[in-house]
Amino acid sequence: MACNSSTCNSSGCYKGYEEEEQPKPNTKAAVNGGNSCQNLCVKCKVNEPVCCGIGGENSRFCKDCFKNNLYGKFKQAVTYNAMITPPDKVLVAFSGGPSSRVVLQFVHEMQYKAQKNYDANKDKSLPVFGVGVAFIDESSTHSFTSLHIEKAIEDIRLIVSNLAPPSKELFVVPIESIFSSDGIDGKERLKELLDAVSDVTGKEDLLIRLRILLLQKIASENGYTRIVLGTCTSRIACHVISATVKGQGYSLSADIQYVDSRWEIPVVLPLRDCPAQELNTLCSLDGSLKIVELLNGPCSGINGLVSSFVKVLQELILHRKGNSVSSCWTFKRRKSFSRVHNSKNSWEAHSISLQQGSGNP
Repeated sequence: MACNSSTCNSSGCYKGYEEEEQPKPNTKAAVNGGNSCQNLCVKCKVNEPVCCGIGGENSRFCKDCFKNNLYGKFKQAVTYNAMITPPDKVLVAFSGGPSSRVVLQFVHEMQYKAQKNYDANKDKSLPVFGVGVAFIDESSTHSFTSLHIEKAIEDIRLIVSNLAPPSKELFVVPIESIFSSDGIDGKERLKELLDAVSDVTGKEDLLIRLRILLLQKIASENGYTRIVLGTCTSRIACHVISATVKGQGYSLSADIQYVDSRWEIPVVLPLRDCPAQELNTLCSLDGSLKIVELLNGPCSGINGLVSSFVKVLQELILHRKGNSVSSCWTFKRRKSFSRVHNSKNSWEAHSISLQQGSGNP
C-alpha cells in the first residue's frame, strides 16, 4: 500500500515491510529554508536524492529509500496474494536480466529475514521456506559461442553462491531437455519443432511456452511448490498489447494475474507492480546486483516490435509528465471557468424571460 507517513509527499511511495529504521528527518533544514528540503529525499528527508520513481519530481528518493520502496511493492504483492508461505519451496526463474536479478535478491532478503526470526524464536513453530534457482540454457536455439555461455553460467553460479545463508540450489538445464534427457536426441527434436514454425513470432512464442513447461518439470521433479517469475509491469504491458494483436485475448486475464493456478505448480508474479525503469535503476545504483545479459540482439517479430513501442512510450510519458500535469490543470481550470460562465449566462437569460413574462420592464 502507499506510504501514509506524514513526512512523505510521494504518491508512489511504498513503505517497506520490516525495513530497517530510517534516520530522523532533518527538521532544521526544513524550517530554515524550503529550497533545502526540496533537495532531499522525499521519504527520509535526510539524504540527497539520486533517482526518481515513475512519479517524476514527486518521487525523488535516495538509494536506500528507493530500494525500500521497491521492496515494499514486492512484499505487499507477496503478502496480500499469499504467494509464499512458510512451508513452501519456491523456484526462482533466473534469466540474468534486471527483473529476474531483483526478484531473486528480494526473495533472498525475505528468506534471510525469515531465517533470522526462526533462529530467534524459541518454539520454532514456523519453518523457513526454501529457495531454488533455475537457469534455462537456450544456447542450442541461439548463436552463442561456447565460451560466452560458459562465462555466463559461471557468473550465475557466483551470483547464487553469494546469496547465502540460507544456501540455494541452482539448476542449469538446457531447453532441449524438455524432450529427452539425451542431449543429442533432444537437440534434434527441438530443431525439428522450431523448423516446423515458419514465422519469427511463432518461434518466439513457442520458446516461451517450452520455457515455462521446463520450469514446471524442474519444480515437479525437485519438490518445489511455487515458481517465481520476474515479470514486471512493463513486460505485462507488452504482453497485453501483443496478445491483443495476435487475437489471444481469451487467456489474457489469467496470464497477468498475481498467481496463475492453471499450472500444476502455481506461477507467481511478485514484481507485477514494479516498472522496468525502476528495476533497471536499482541494478545500476546497487553494485551488488550484477546482471548477466545473454539475449541482446533485437527481436524482429511482433513481440520485439511491441517491446520497442512500449519502451519509447514510457520514455515519452516520463519526459512529458510535468508538462502533461500542467496542461491538464490548465484545461480543467478553463473548463471549470467555462461552466461557470455558461451557468451565469443561462441564469441571466432565465431571469429576463421571467421578467418579460410577468410584464415587468
